[in-house]
Amino acid sequence: MIAAIELGMLARLKAVADTGVTGFAWKTLTTYPDDWDAYLAAEGQINTAAAWVVFAGWSGTEETESGDVHVDASFGLVVADENLRPAEQYQRHGGTDIASEPGSYRLAIAAVTSLSGQSLGLPLVRPLKVGALRPVRPNDAIRKRKWSMYAVEFTCRVPLTLVGDGEIDPADLEVLHANWDIPVFDSPIPIDADPAAGRQLPDDHNADATDIITLGDT
Repeated sequence: MIAAIELGMLARLKAVADTGVTGFAWKTLTTYPDDWDAYLAAEGQINTAAAWVVFAGWSGTEETESGDVHVDASFGLVVADENLRPAEQYQRHGGTDIASEPGSYRLAIAAVTSLSGQSLGLPLVRPLKVGALRPVRPNDAIRKRKWSMYAVEFTCRVPLTLVGDGEIDPADLEVLHANWDIPVFDSPIPIDADPAAGRQLPDDHNADATDIITLGDT
């Protein structure tokens, strides 16, 4: 389930951007590297707009009357935009051409409006809820790349299920197929909104966007 949520978040970001409503395309969408400093040092060009997602642990464990265990899972999403203009503010504000210079503020807003209130087609007890947004303090490697980065927390309540207990086929976790009904950009979905808003659609419905992600894709 945890891996499926990470992949589902990435798939949702791509699906929304692919409709054109954000005005830009995500060029890097992957899970967070184990060693961020080594990742920046070893990788050549990392194309932006970029987003990385990582499972950050859980809290609030609860056992239901039926014996199921539910936890409040936390996920971190980091966005980054590059801008080579001399003034650092363009890395945050972007430029006149949103497609090529979206700016990190717009990336953060796009991520939040794309993911808020979403269940990602998964049996979540409670859908994704937006938490705190904070700037990522730049190190030398980030400054050299002329990046501006922000990190936002998402939480959701997740039922814990063991693979192989007869309820989940391990093969089901290898590929994530999602059809999306896309809300208007810059119109955030309230946390207490109708779950149908911005929902994932069944395969037999017309979708605004569709995406397939296979484990191992970057």
